[in-house]
Amino acid sequence: MPFVVYILVGWGFIFASLIMTGLTLGKHAVIALLKRILLWRVALKWYLVAFLFFPAINLGAVYLNAGLAGSSVDFSTVFAYNIFGPSANLPLLVVPFLLFDAVANGEEMGWRGYVLPRLQAKHRALVSSLNLGLTRGFWHLPKFLAPGSTSSFALFMVDTVAKAVLYTWLYNNTKGSLLLVTLFHAAGNKAGVFLPVANMVSGNNMDTLVLVVAMEIVVAILITAMAGPAHLSRTEKRLVQELAPISARPGPVVQPEGSS
Repeated sequence: MPFVVYILVGWGFIFASLIMTGLTLGKHAVIALLKRILLWRVALKWYLVAFLFFPAINLGAVYLNAGLAGSSVDFSTVFAYNIFGPSANLPLLVVPFLLFDAVANGEEMGWRGYVLPRLQAKHRALVSSLNLGLTRGFWHLPKFLAPGSTSSFALFMVDTVAKAVLYTWLYNNTKGSLLLVTLFHAAGNKAGVFLPVANMVSGNNMDTLVLVVAMEIVVAILITAMAGPAHLSRTEKRLVQELAPISARPGPVVQPEGSS
């Protein structure tokens, strides 16, 4: 896919979110939404979560799978070689790929920037996450129907729903930072490309992906148990989008105590 086309496809979420926000809530809401892309003043621990969580989960699953199978890890099967060529020096490409994906992939503006605050206005954070995970999963269905795809859509759906809980946890705890969830997303994509784990295109190393999904489910359950299903946070309220005149409410607000 040409670079310009790739950018435009990724940014389609951004354009759609900004247009719909402007049409329904006005220009001030558009500005408030854009500001959340630059919301970087959050605790250091959330940056560690954004950059390291998915790589750590995937790497742990890679070595766990190798240990269970009694074999060594084969990094020659990583999907990155399909992108950059068999002679590519992959360690030098990890950071550029992460940065490119963060810039080119505009999904989080749509899923977490536009959809999630509206779901959380009506439902608890956990229910909102499950709804969003299912929606996002089915949105990716065409990729699995494309010629050459050998991955499992059913496993991807479970993975996407579990991940949705983790994204909401990060989003609500960073006061709706689209920067952090975008980095979270990019780090997850990086792990799937540079580690021997199956992804949406390739079914290679499917056993490892099963372990990744299982570990994500366990973490999502633990987070829900410790942080609570209402807000998925012990310190912050879930962010909601009030559908009121924009002059009164320029952006997402915290859900009042006692709301479900």
